[in-house]
Amino acid sequence: MEFSLLYFANREAEDPPQEYELLIKAAEFADANNFTALWIPERHFHPFGGAYPNPALAAAALATRTQRIRLRAGSVVLPLHDPLTVVENWSFVDNLSYGRVDLAFAAGWNPNDFVLAPDRYENRREYTFDAIDTVRDLWAGKAVLRENGEGVAFETRTYPRPVQPEPNLWFTCTSSRSSFTQAGARGLNVLTALLFQSPEELAENIEHYRASREQHGHDPAAGKVTLMLHTFAGESDSSVRKTVRKPFINYLLSSIDLWKGQWPELQDGNPERLARLAFQRYFLTSALFGSVDKCTAFAQRLEAAGVDEIASLVDFGVEATEVLAALPYLEEVRRNLAGGTDTAHQ
Repeated sequence: MEFSLLYFANREAEDPPQEYELLIKAAEFADANNFTALWIPERHFHPFGGAYPNPALAAAALATRTQRIRLRAGSVVLPLHDPLTVVENWSFVDNLSYGRVDLAFAAGWNPNDFVLAPDRYENRREYTFDAIDTVRDLWAGKAVLRENGEGVAFETRTYPRPVQPEPNLWFTCTSSRSSFTQAGARGLNVLTALLFQSPEELAENIEHYRASREQHGHDPAAGKVTLMLHTFAGESDSSVRKTVRKPFINYLLSSIDLWKGQWPELQDGNPERLARLAFQRYFLTSALFGSVDKCTAFAQRLEAAGVDEIASLVDFGVEATEVLAALPYLEEVRRNLAGGTDTAHQ
């Protein structure tokens, strides 16, 4: 089991620059302690996650402050972009980091994001998979045929050329079985979460993912399943619960209007009550919250279910000093899962 950090702060912060200090300091800790990667999201036009409108920008900053840890887009919402600019941006980061870039792609779901590309919303999934193929070609140095400003077809290649001959690629899946099977069919890794699936449902989805890889000629064991979990490990379950309860409930409340279009029940219910119930579920079964022993046991259960990597979301509202002070407990969990092989895999 590998461990990484993932970021998705609510941008309504009293001291916005301090938010990025947490990004950098946590990244430096992870880099020094054999964590595998740093996952940076893409979020537009909403405070929830709004600290990260362009993951390549954050990755470029982190490339200069870290030495060995992987820098991952988690995720690029591909229908909002031209593959040409995606490859340009991330090739730059690949050079800046001496070849430490990985990419996860998402089809997107929030219609408001698509003010950037309204014509792609309806067919966003099809566009995403076609564009992934284009990204692969461009990264490898192949040309794509585009019409230039004079209406003439032009063979277009991207620069700078990346350091890595081929990037590691993930597809972001929420809970849809078809997303897992499509990722497997295309030989992609998977980035997922427990937002809309239980650990048991996740285990079933992973089985279908592995079967789909094998059915389409890919090594079923080679694909990596990365699971995002909200994370805070500490001295005891009770102390962690006391620390995270209020900020996590506020964090959930800050996202409700973002999800209302997808889940109508959020429109009819009492938001505070729904957030309190959600906190109970997360604390008991869907987050890496609690003592080192509790977190270790949950991580082992997920490993048995087929999860290869936990991406720990740490910036959900707990004070930055407390988050940083808790990271050594997460490092202890990581070492417990390492089983004596204390080396991060790339």
